[in-house]
Formats: sequence, C-alpha cells, structure tokens
Amino acid sequence: MGLAARENIGVMEVRDVCEILAPLALEPPDLEMLRPTEASYTCLLLQPSGPIFAGRDRIGGLDQDVNGQKALAFARLANERGAHLAVAPEYFTPWSAVRSLIGQGVVPRPGALWVLGCESIHQDELAQFKGDVAHSCEVLYEPCDALAADRPLLDPVVLLFATKRTDGISRLVALVQFKTHPSRDHLFFEEGLLKRGTAVYRFRGVCGTLSTVTLICSDAFAIDDALVRDLVDRSTIIHIQLNPDPRNSVYRQYRKTAFDLDSRVSDCHILCLNWARTVIQHDDDGKTEIWPAVGCSTWYCPEDACAQTDDIVLPNHHLGLYYTHMKERRHALLFDYDEAVFECRVPKVVTRGQAVLANKNGPNPLVRYEWDNNESAWVAQSEPRKADFDQVLSIDAGATTALANQELDNVLNIERLLALSAGAINGQDGWHSLKNIDSFGIGSDEIVRRITVAQDTSESAEEFRHARLAVVAHIRHELDTRPTWPPQIAGTDKNAQIKWDVGTGHFNIRCADGKPELICYLGETPTHRVLENVPSMLTDLLRRSNSPHQNRLCVLYRRYGELKFAQLPVTRFDDALMDQRDILSANTDDSTEQI
Repeated sequence: MGLAARENIGVMEVRDVCEILAPLALEPPDLEMLRPTEASYTCLLLQPSGPIFAGRDRIGGLDQDVNGQKALAFARLANERGAHLAVAPEYFTPWSAVRSLIGQGVVPRPGALWVLGCESIHQDELAQFKGDVAHSCEVLYEPCDALAADRPLLDPVVLLFATKRTDGISRLVALVQFKTHPSRDHLFFEEGLLKRGTAVYRFRGVCGTLSTVTLICSDAFAIDDALVRDLVDRSTIIHIQLNPDPRNSVYRQYRKTAFDLDSRVSDCHILCLNWARTVIQHDDDGKTEIWPAVGCSTWYCPEDACAQTDDIVLPNHHLGLYYTHMKERRHALLFDYDEAVFECRVPKVVTRGQAVLANKNGPNPLVRYEWDNNESAWVAQSEPRKADFDQVLSIDAGATTALANQELDNVLNIERLLALSAGAINGQDGWHSLKNIDSFGIGSDEIVRRITVAQDTSESAEEFRHARLAVVAHIRHELDTRPTWPPQIAGTDKNAQIKWDVGTGHFNIRCADGKPELICYLGETPTHRVLENVPSMLTDLLRRSNSPHQNRLCVLYRRYGELKFAQLPVTRFDDALMDQRDILSANTDDSTEQI
C-alpha cells in the first residue's frame, strides 16, 4: 500500500510519520534518540570512499559488489554495537544490500532508526523491491505516478525501523523518502533525470519533545525560512549528501537561518554526512572526473551543548572528530575526511530530567573503523588520526625545527602556542580557551583554518596555516642566530626552547637558565594599529599575571626585510622611572620604531 497522493507537486512538505503509519494500523516507533532522558544514544555513521558512477540509468557506487559488502557489514556492526541511529550517505547503499539485510534479518532493533541513503532507482524497480520483501517488511512511499513522468530516476533514502501494529504484532517498516530538489551542476545533469518527491518525514518522540527529519543533499534548496523555523526546534536534522561542494552558500543557507534564530527556539543538532574526500566520478562514456578533496561531514551543536575542554576535545581529535567554533555561535565538529565508520555517543538535544544530569558535552566518538578487504569487515582502529598535520610538517623543515621541544601529541597546545607566538590572542586571562583561539574559529564560508587539522586544502586555509607556522620558524631562526637581545629578556640565546603548556601561562619561550619569556613575531610590515595594540595588550596580560617574569616580553617584526623590535608601553605603575631604552632594545640604534 502506498501513501496518499498530495497536491502541490514539487513543493516540499513535512509529514509526521505517525500520520503515515496510522492508516496501516501501525504505531509510531519509540526511538531512543527521541526520548528526552539523560541517557545518551549510540550512533554509527558511514563515510564511504568512491569511486561513483553517474549515468543516465543509475547513480551510485561504481563497484556495487564492494559497496554492498560494506553496507551489509555496516548493518551488522550497527546491531552488534547496539546503535540507536545508523546513517549512510546519499546514493551509497545498493538495493541488493537492502534486500539482503531484510532477508537475513539484519535489521534495526526496537528503538533504533537506520537512515540508509540508497542508489538511484526506477519506479518499476522500487515496486519490484516492495513485492520482494513484502512478507518481512512494510515498504511505504508516496505514489510515483503522481510525480513527473518525464524523469526516470528516484533519489531515495530508506528510513528503516521496527514498530508494532495496533494488535501488538511486530513489524519492520521501510519508509522510502525521495529527494525533492535536484542538485546543481553546469550541465544540470541530475535535473534532467530526477523524479522529484514532495515530502520529507518527521519522527517525533512519544512525549513530543524531540524530533528528527532527514534531508537529501539539495533538498536544502527547497527549504524556506518558515520551514527552517518549524524543523529546528529541539530536533536532529540529518542531512545526507553526495556533494563536491557542501559548503556552498546555497546548500548551507538553511543552517545560516537556523543559527540566526533565537537559541531558545533553535536548539538542534544538524548532522551533515557526506562521502569521503577525493571522489572519482565515472560516466556512461567512460570519462572520469576527480572531485575536490573535501569531505566536510560535520555535526553542528548548540552553543551551550558542546564541551571545549582538553580532556574531551583531545581524545575526540585522536579518533577523527575535530573541534571548531562558529562565529554564528555554534560548535562544529568535523569528521576526518577519509573513509571510515564513526561510532559516537550522543547526548539528547534536550532532556526533561534534572539540569545537573543533562550531558552538555556534545557527540563523542568511541571507535573509528576502517574497511578491511581481506576480512570484508569494518575493523576498529587504534592509531590516533594525524589529520594531515604530519604531512604539513614533513615539507616544512623550519616549522618542524621550531616545534622540536613542543609535545606534538597535544595538538591543542600547538594551536595555542602558534596563536600566542603571533600575538593573535584576545588578551584575556582565558585566551587559551579553544573558543578564543582564532584558528579554531570558522566563518560563514566554513573554511577550516585549524593548523593541526590540515585536510582543508582551500587556498585561504593553506595560506593561514603557512603564515602561522612561519611565525615560530622565524622566532626559532632569530633564537639560533641573533647574538644580542633587549635587556628585559637577558639570557636569551640559541639554547632557548619554544614550547607551551598550561603550566607556562602566558609565555612561549623557556631559556636555558629556566626563565620563561614571551617573544612574538608580527610578520612583515604590520600596521601602525597592530604595532600599538599588540604590545600593549601583551604587556597588560603579563602584568595581570603577577609573574616575577612579567617584564620578559619582546615583540619582533620586519620592515623591508630588517628585523625590528616593537616599542612596549613605557609608563609602569610598579617602576615608573624605568628608562624606555631599558625595556625596548639591546642598544640605542633605530631598531625600535617610534609609535
């Protein structure tokens, strides 16, 4: 039995799942992820690699046999791990695999939801599938005859879950949702093939507090602001994609709208799950196209519902979930760009229990799995992810030398060290909070400027990483080669070490005699405002620390290739008679600029 036909073909409509199930005497599922309790839920996310095939009769993985093995192994893993939510991206799951897992009984347990982005399918093939599994599964979808007759392919996601009939008999349901809007490319390829659906389906928790809805890639084009406001209140939006440009402003417009809303009515999780980086696309004519090296699978969390402490962020990082903070007042947790299955523990968006028990840490990865061809299985990995930072250092000898004394396993401290060394901090006592470090921030373009997460190869990201690493390389060079330093940092020489950890406070250099100091490098020809503000800010920061070494500050820059020392504030309440030359320069020549 199909779903009743709706009017306004081509216009996205949100329909509650309970409305779909009621005519069939089926109860809505009681999903664990939608129970507003303190108990977190387990989630499995599959981020597959290519290649893909995009032809006139099929869009999906190039090797259907391998993808079928991966999909079946993913389903088995979801059951073994007791996953309450399992998600595979757009166009991934072969229909043969869906048929096999239903036939073999590898299906969601009660309380679980599987969101399986599937290969394209023709209307008659879907009808055949429905008949083939009818004994084991109730397959529901909107009537295809009511959709455009001049387009052959459906882009579906199968929402698979267990429920009960009103007489108490258990029933497996496959609710098939179709993409409502074609993607955009210069040939309008999908637009010429896609039979558009009209509806997306919303699951609600039994008590009505929480909800979840799935979007398929360019469904994002069909969402207006009013619909966003309806979808984001205490919800989890699952946005599956096969997308070479997931950060495109049109694709992310619904997120921008959501993030601009009053947080009291927009507390939501948004999960964007794409394929792994560097997809290779094959077509009917045997031609290939290499996609950009982006993945950009990301979990977006509310401002007050994601931890930024090292004891949580660092283990997450090692498992391939990387922290950033958005200027739009949300946390964005980015998944490693390479193929993997991520097992995560996820707090509920909202709970109805005591506030002290509410988990505000955000999603935490537990295990990262990689595909083992020999075992035909997803195998847990123990090696920490490097996020391509090791590759950056391998071709940057200056940065590698500069960081020789810095603990490289704590990548968060590396980012702090680099920001401090560049004078690029906010001057507050808590400048080292991750949210305050500029490299952790992302704007509306969602470019990732993390130094130790080097998988974003966009030009601005690479330029930022290069410039920030060049700062410590310059400082190291001066430490190794400069014979004299200003008096306030006496004892500085080539034996000084560049390093930072929480115990060093606001200093980035440890001299051979054990004395700490702060040396910053502002680059080539900084502006007058920078030369005035940064030394003042750093001087004030050190003064507030009450450290016995608070005067050990030196700010460097270059002008026309010549190294210079920036002027530091002269008047000091604790030593008003100190001579200006004593705190600025090792000699009285013009190496100190007047401001």
